[in-house]
Amino acid sequence: MKQYSSISIGIFCMLASSFFFALMNACVKILSLNLSAVEIIFFRSFVMVLLLLAFFAYKPPKRTHKKGGWGILALRSLFGGLSMLAFFYNIAHIPLGVASTFMQTSPLFIVLISLLFLKENVKISVLFMSMIGFGGIVLICDPNFNSIPLLNVLLGLFSGLGTALAFISLRGLRGYFDGNIIVLSFGVVMSVVSLILVFLQPFIFPESQALWIMPNMKEWLWILIMGLVGTFGQYFLTQAYILAPAGIVAPIDYTRVVFSLILGILLGDLLPNITTFFGIILIIFSGIAIGLPVLLKDLKTLKTT
Repeated sequence: MKQYSSISIGIFCMLASSFFFALMNACVKILSLNLSAVEIIFFRSFVMVLLLLAFFAYKPPKRTHKKGGWGILALRSLFGGLSMLAFFYNIAHIPLGVASTFMQTSPLFIVLISLLFLKENVKISVLFMSMIGFGGIVLICDPNFNSIPLLNVLLGLFSGLGTALAFISLRGLRGYFDGNIIVLSFGVVMSVVSLILVFLQPFIFPESQALWIMPNMKEWLWILIMGLVGTFGQYFLTQAYILAPAGIVAPIDYTRVVFSLILGILLGDLLPNITTFFGIILIIFSGIAIGLPVLLKDLKTLKTT
């Protein structure tokens, strides 16, 4: 009974994580009315670094038994950072729910990368569900049904691909670094890179906004809220994977798309048309179905213990 109680709490934590991350995305959309994507990423990353350093003062990170891994850590930060940049840019320019759906295509890309490049065995059922998911992507991206610009489509696909590459790189970091150190390194790298990009922006995109736009009092408040809810999201995400098997809680993260759709509409996004909505449903369905075998296996294991 205690074990099932722990799993229930884990499921609640994943729901809470999805909600807080959706709130963070909503804050990004509000801030993007005046601030550029790279400036928002700087504030998001810098606030996260400050909060993590404060947490380390209370609970220092664990020592690890392996040395090295810096190259993989740098790649992880690069993939995650570029993915975040593409995602934040899309939040500013397309409906929040659609931008979040693009980001949630990462499991489909993980299957594709595992099959083509890592030469891993992929079940026919998983491959079939991945094809359904990519069918959903086609529906969202098809210019005959939607008005999403090609640039945003490409950035959306890259946000999913970059997230997939960041997740895959985590496999190579096992034993090298404490999980919180991995998150901290990502925050430090993105704080530095985004700050540099802020000042390089006019040279790369001459039509872009000013070098640096100092936030007003209301925007500072949204920046603080963005940092807090993002940290809460990360905390509950970690707790979910600690308290319950990954196969059970991972599919629940797709509720983030639902929360983002609702928050986006509240912020003024139009309701998705029937084609976009059907594409979103296909992506959510395929993502959950890909994790279904692991879910059933974990449930079976729990029943026998």
